[in-house]
Amino acid sequence: MKRQRAFFHTLRLPRFRRLLLPLLLLVVFTATSYTLVERHTSTLPLPGLVMIDPGHGGYDPGVMSNGILEKEVTLAIAKQLQAALEARGIPTAMTRDSDTDYADSGSRGSSSKRQDLDKRLEMTDTQQATMFISLHINNSNLATRGGAEVFYSEQNEGSEQLAAAVQSQLHKVPNMSKRDAKPGKYYLLRKQNIPSLIVECGYLNIPDERARLNTPDYQKQLAVAIANGVDSWLKTQQ
Repeated sequence: MKRQRAFFHTLRLPRFRRLLLPLLLLVVFTATSYTLVERHTSTLPLPGLVMIDPGHGGYDPGVMSNGILEKEVTLAIAKQLQAALEARGIPTAMTRDSDTDYADSGSRGSSSKRQDLDKRLEMTDTQQATMFISLHINNSNLATRGGAEVFYSEQNEGSEQLAAAVQSQLHKVPNMSKRDAKPGKYYLLRKQNIPSLIVECGYLNIPDERARLNTPDYQKQLAVAIANGVDSWLKTQQ
Protein backbone atom coordinates (compact mmCIF):
# COMPACT_ATOMS: atom_id res chain seq x y z
CA MET A 1 0.00 0.00 0.00
CA LYS A 2 1.28 3.42 -0.89
CA ARG A 3 2.05 5.39 2.28
CA GLN A 4 0.17 8.68 2.59
CA ARG A 5 2.34 11.70 3.02
CA ALA A 6 1.93 13.67 6.22
CA PHE A 7 -0.06 16.88 5.84
CA PHE A 8 2.69 19.24 6.97
CA HIS A 9 5.21 17.35 4.84
CA THR A 10 2.91 17.81 1.83
CA LEU A 11 2.94 21.55 2.43
CA ARG A 12 6.76 21.34 2.25
CA LEU A 13 7.08 24.01 4.97
CA PRO A 14 10.43 24.62 6.58
CA ARG A 15 10.79 22.82 9.92
CA PHE A 16 10.22 25.90 12.15
CA ARG A 17 7.10 26.84 10.16
CA ARG A 18 5.74 23.33 10.54
CA LEU A 19 6.09 23.74 14.31
CA LEU A 20 4.69 27.27 14.33
CA LEU A 21 1.41 26.50 12.56
CA PRO A 22 -0.02 24.02 15.12
CA LEU A 23 1.14 26.34 17.91
CA LEU A 24 -0.83 29.23 16.41
CA LEU A 25 -3.88 27.01 16.02
CA LEU A 26 -3.62 26.03 19.70
CA VAL A 27 -3.39 29.69 20.78
CA VAL A 28 -6.45 30.63 18.70
CA PHE A 29 -8.45 27.70 20.06
CA THR A 30 -7.51 28.51 23.67
CA ALA A 31 -8.38 32.21 23.29
CA THR A 32 -11.72 31.40 21.68
CA SER A 33 -12.61 28.90 24.41
CA TYR A 34 -11.68 31.41 27.13
CA THR A 35 -13.85 34.08 25.53
CA LEU A 36 -16.82 31.73 25.37
CA VAL A 37 -16.42 30.84 29.05
CA GLU A 38 -16.14 34.49 29.99
CA ARG A 39 -19.29 35.38 28.09
CA HIS A 40 -21.16 32.55 29.74
CA THR A 41 -20.14 33.31 33.33
CA SER A 42 -19.97 37.10 33.33
CA THR A 43 -22.58 38.94 35.41
CA LEU A 44 -24.51 41.78 33.83
CA PRO A 45 -24.54 45.06 35.75
CA LEU A 46 -26.99 45.40 38.60
CA PRO A 47 -29.10 48.57 38.93
CA GLY A 48 -27.19 51.70 39.85
CA LEU A 49 -29.02 52.05 43.14
CA VAL A 50 -32.15 50.90 44.95
CA MET A 51 -33.58 53.73 47.05
CA ILE A 52 -35.31 52.33 50.14
CA ASP A 53 -37.86 54.66 51.72
CA PRO A 54 -39.02 53.86 55.27
CA GLY A 55 -42.44 55.50 55.33
CA HIS A 56 -43.22 58.38 57.70
CA GLY A 57 -40.83 59.44 60.48
CA GLY A 58 -40.19 62.40 62.77
CA TYR A 59 -43.36 64.32 63.55
CA ASP A 60 -45.36 61.87 61.41
CA PRO A 61 -45.78 58.48 63.14
CA GLY A 62 -47.99 56.97 60.44
CA VAL A 63 -50.65 54.55 61.67
CA MET A 64 -50.63 53.43 65.29
CA SER A 65 -52.10 50.50 67.22
CA ASN A 66 -51.50 49.25 70.77
CA GLY A 67 -48.44 51.46 71.10
CA ILE A 68 -46.86 50.23 67.85
CA LEU A 69 -45.93 53.03 65.41
CA GLU A 70 -45.74 52.57 61.67
CA LYS A 71 -42.63 54.77 61.38
CA GLU A 72 -40.69 52.48 63.73
CA VAL A 73 -41.69 49.24 62.02
CA THR A 74 -40.95 50.56 58.52
CA LEU A 75 -37.50 51.74 59.60
CA ALA A 76 -36.71 48.35 61.14
CA ILE A 77 -37.78 46.50 57.97
CA ALA A 78 -35.90 49.00 55.78
CA LYS A 79 -32.63 48.34 57.60
CA GLN A 80 -33.12 44.60 57.17
CA LEU A 81 -33.96 45.13 53.48
CA GLN A 82 -30.83 47.19 52.95
CA ALA A 83 -28.71 44.43 54.47
CA ALA A 84 -30.47 41.73 52.41
CA LEU A 85 -30.03 43.60 49.11
CA GLU A 86 -26.40 44.48 49.71
CA ALA A 87 -25.68 40.85 50.64
CA ARG A 88 -26.81 40.08 47.08
CA GLY A 89 -24.48 42.70 45.66
CA ILE A 90 -27.28 45.20 44.98
CA PRO A 91 -26.31 48.77 45.96
CA THR A 92 -28.76 50.74 48.10
CA ALA A 93 -29.43 54.03 49.83
CA MET A 94 -32.16 55.04 52.30
CA THR A 95 -34.22 58.21 52.49
CA ARG A 96 -33.85 58.04 56.26
CA ASP A 97 -31.96 55.84 58.69
CA SER A 98 -33.32 57.41 61.88
CA ASP A 99 -36.54 58.89 63.25
CA THR A 100 -36.64 62.02 61.12
CA ASP A 101 -38.79 63.89 58.61
CA TYR A 102 -38.11 66.51 55.95
CA ALA A 103 -40.89 69.02 56.58
CA ASP A 104 -40.03 72.61 57.47
CA SER A 105 -39.57 73.02 61.20
CA GLY A 106 -42.86 73.54 62.98
CA SER A 107 -45.02 72.98 59.90
CA ARG A 108 -47.88 70.52 59.99
CA GLY A 109 -50.72 69.32 57.79
CA SER A 110 -50.85 68.52 54.08
CA SER A 111 -48.21 71.09 53.11
CA SER A 112 -45.66 69.61 55.52
CA LYS A 113 -46.43 66.12 54.25
CA ARG A 114 -45.87 67.25 50.66
CA GLN A 115 -42.54 68.84 51.67
CA ASP A 116 -41.47 65.58 53.25
CA LEU A 117 -42.42 63.50 50.22
CA ASP A 118 -40.83 65.94 47.77
CA LYS A 119 -37.55 65.72 49.67
CA ARG A 120 -37.59 61.93 49.37
CA LEU A 121 -38.18 62.25 45.63
CA GLU A 122 -35.34 64.76 45.40
CA MET A 123 -32.99 62.40 47.25
CA THR A 124 -33.93 59.59 44.87
CA ASP A 125 -33.15 61.80 41.88
CA THR A 126 -29.91 63.17 43.37
CA GLN A 127 -28.65 59.64 44.09
CA GLN A 128 -29.56 58.64 40.51
CA ALA A 129 -31.45 55.65 41.84
CA THR A 130 -32.82 53.19 39.30
CA MET A 131 -35.42 51.61 41.60
CA PHE A 132 -37.56 53.00 44.42
CA ILE A 133 -39.20 50.96 47.21
CA SER A 134 -41.26 52.68 49.90
CA LEU A 135 -42.26 50.63 52.96
CA HIS A 136 -45.51 51.18 54.86
CA ILE A 137 -47.89 49.47 57.30
CA ASN A 138 -51.67 49.34 56.83
CA ASN A 139 -54.41 49.88 59.39
CA SER A 140 -58.04 49.52 58.36
CA ASN A 141 -61.04 48.52 60.42
CA LEU A 142 -62.59 47.27 57.17
CA ALA A 143 -59.84 44.69 56.67
CA THR A 144 -60.86 41.20 57.73
CA ARG A 145 -57.51 39.63 56.96
CA GLY A 146 -53.92 40.80 56.99
CA GLY A 147 -51.16 40.29 54.48
CA ALA A 148 -48.53 42.33 52.69
CA GLU A 149 -49.50 43.89 49.38
CA VAL A 150 -47.46 45.64 46.72
CA PHE A 151 -48.56 48.72 44.76
CA TYR A 152 -46.84 49.86 41.58
CA SER A 153 -46.85 52.71 39.11
CA GLU A 154 -48.51 51.80 35.81
CA GLN A 155 -46.68 54.58 34.00
CA ASN A 156 -43.15 53.26 34.61
CA GLU A 157 -41.92 50.36 32.52
CA GLY A 158 -40.99 47.34 34.60
CA SER A 159 -42.90 48.36 37.73
CA GLU A 160 -45.73 45.86 37.27
CA GLN A 161 -43.35 42.94 36.68
CA LEU A 162 -41.19 44.01 39.63
CA ALA A 163 -44.28 44.23 41.85
CA ALA A 164 -45.43 40.76 40.79
CA ALA A 165 -41.99 39.31 41.57
CA VAL A 166 -41.94 40.89 45.04
CA GLN A 167 -45.54 39.89 45.78
CA SER A 168 -44.79 36.30 44.74
CA GLN A 169 -41.92 36.12 47.22
CA LEU A 170 -44.01 37.66 50.00
CA HIS A 171 -46.53 34.85 49.53
CA LYS A 172 -43.81 32.46 50.73
CA VAL A 173 -43.55 34.11 54.16
CA PRO A 174 -45.14 31.78 56.78
CA ASN A 175 -48.70 32.73 57.81
CA MET A 176 -48.92 35.32 55.03
CA SER A 177 -52.36 36.08 53.62
CA LYS A 178 -52.16 35.94 49.83
CA ARG A 179 -52.85 39.36 48.37
CA ASP A 180 -52.24 40.54 44.81
CA ALA A 181 -49.99 43.31 43.51
CA LYS A 182 -52.07 46.30 42.40
CA PRO A 183 -51.58 49.54 40.47
CA GLY A 184 -51.56 52.59 42.72
CA LYS A 185 -51.99 56.35 42.26
CA TYR A 186 -49.92 57.35 45.27
CA TYR A 187 -47.92 60.56 45.02
CA LEU A 188 -44.58 58.80 45.45
CA LEU A 189 -45.43 56.47 42.56
CA ARG A 190 -46.87 59.09 40.20
CA LYS A 191 -43.85 61.35 40.52
CA GLN A 192 -41.24 58.69 39.67
CA ASN A 193 -39.78 57.80 36.27
CA ILE A 194 -38.10 54.60 37.45
CA PRO A 195 -39.57 51.23 38.55
CA SER A 196 -41.26 52.12 41.83
CA LEU A 197 -43.17 50.22 44.51
CA ILE A 198 -45.04 50.89 47.71
CA VAL A 199 -45.03 47.79 49.90
CA GLU A 200 -47.71 47.70 52.60
CA CYS A 201 -46.11 45.13 54.88
CA GLY A 202 -49.22 44.18 56.84
CA TYR A 203 -52.14 45.39 58.96
CA LEU A 204 -51.73 46.70 62.49
CA ASN A 205 -55.44 46.22 63.26
CA ILE A 206 -55.16 42.43 62.77
CA PRO A 207 -53.98 41.25 66.24
CA ASP A 208 -51.82 38.28 65.21
CA GLU A 209 -50.23 40.21 62.35
CA ARG A 210 -49.61 43.20 64.58
CA ALA A 211 -47.72 40.95 66.97
CA ARG A 212 -45.60 39.52 64.14
CA LEU A 213 -44.84 42.92 62.62
CA ASN A 214 -43.35 44.01 65.93
CA THR A 215 -40.76 41.20 66.00
CA PRO A 216 -37.29 41.38 64.42
CA ASP A 217 -37.63 37.84 63.05
CA TYR A 218 -40.77 38.62 61.06
CA GLN A 219 -39.36 41.96 59.94
CA LYS A 220 -36.37 40.10 58.55
CA GLN A 221 -38.60 37.56 56.79
CA LEU A 222 -40.43 40.39 55.05
CA ALA A 223 -37.16 42.09 54.09
CA VAL A 224 -35.64 38.89 52.69
CA ALA A 225 -38.79 38.20 50.67
CA ILE A 226 -38.71 41.69 49.15
CA ALA A 227 -34.99 41.35 48.39
CA ASN A 228 -35.60 37.96 46.74
CA GLY A 229 -38.30 39.52 44.58
CA VAL A 230 -36.01 42.34 43.50
CA ASP A 231 -33.22 39.89 42.77
CA SER A 232 -35.43 37.58 40.71
CA TRP A 233 -36.79 40.48 38.66
CA LEU A 234 -33.27 41.77 37.98
CA LYS A 235 -32.30 38.37 36.60
CA THR A 236 -35.07 38.65 34.02
CA GLN A 237 -33.51 41.91 32.83
CA GLN A 238 -30.17 40.30 31.96
